Order: sequence, then structure tokens, then C-alpha cells
Amino acid sequence: MTSLSHRLGLWFAHVYVLGICGTLAGAYFFQFGLWEHPCPMCLLQRMFFLLTAIGPVWIIVRSRTGSVTTREFAAGWGWSIMAAILGGMVSAAQVLMHVVPPDPGYAGALFGLHLYTWALITFVAAAFAAAVALFLTQFAEPLAAASAGLRTAARITPMVLLAFAGTNLVACFLLQGLHWKMTGDPTGYQFFGDIG
Repeated sequence: MTSLSHRLGLWFAHVYVLGICGTLAGAYFFQFGLWEHPCPMCLLQRMFFLLTAIGPVWIIVRSRTGSVTTREFAAGWGWSIMAAILGGMVSAAQVLMHVVPPDPGYAGALFGLHLYTWALITFVAAAFAAAVALFLTQFAEPLAAASAGLRTAARITPMVLLAFAGTNLVACFLLQGLHWKMTGDPTGYQFFGDIG
């Protein structure tokens, strides 16, 4: 039973990271599938989503080289909570910017809620999930990628997060172009305007 709880604790870190990547994939669908360009605050929220996943990825990477200590486990999930709280503050600020009628909000909506509202909900859920992982530390550690499935996942999950970080960097660069900062809400990809 103890070994099972240790494996579940490590699998939970994988699910957490892939859930954050799934959230970013949804944002990419709106950006590239529906052509709704993210505003500067939306991009900042994406960066906080990436930061939220760094703690669990660190736990996953450490599990490949040996057992994760209680200190490392707590630091990883603590990092996630901190990043989720800061990202939630950015999302809450954007919600408050558009909360007074007749403001239609920025960009489209999903099930009646704008993406920044969904981001706030996701940040709260991410902080709660990380807090639960911290609360269950005594059952989840020591963690080590002992099974073949965990060892394989420990190689793949960090690469998935790295791919989302890289694509987010490229998407931000294309939106901002060759400028130090993005001016207002984008209506297109500034980079192509700069070189055209």
C-alpha cells in the first residue's frame, strides 16, 4: 500500500503538469484556431501557468535520479502554490477590469465565461491541488521513478512542458514583434508587420 501511495504521488505530479499544458493548449486553440489574439495580461497569465508547473516538473526530474526528499517535495508544491496565487491575482485583475456592464469583455467566451475568468478558476484549482499534494506529503514520499512507466513518463512530461514554454515564447515574439513591449490589445502578429 505504501509503495502504491508513493507511485500515486508521483503520477499526480505528471497529471498536474499535463493539466497545465492542456490549459495552454486550449488557449492556443483560441489564438490559432479562432484567431483571437491574447492581450498582454493573457500572455502574463500563460507565463504564470508555466511557472506553476515548474515545481512538479522539478519533483519529476528529481525522481529520475533517486528518491525525492520531503524538503524537495514541499518546495516543488510550494512553488506551484505561489505561482498559482500570483497568476490568480493577474486573472482576478483582468476579471475586475471587465466586470462592469456594458463592458463585453475581451475576446470570446467558453460556456459563457471569458478565458481570463477560466484562468482564475484554473489557478484556484491548481493552488488547491498543490495544497492537497502538500497535505498528503507523508503518504506520497519518498518518491522515485521505480516502475518502467514512471521512468518513461519522467522523460516525456518535462519535454511536453518545455515544448509549451518554447511555443509560448515564439507566439509572444510573433505578437510583439521587434518591440520592447506590446502596445495595447493586439489585432495581428506585429512581427510580420515589422518585417513586411
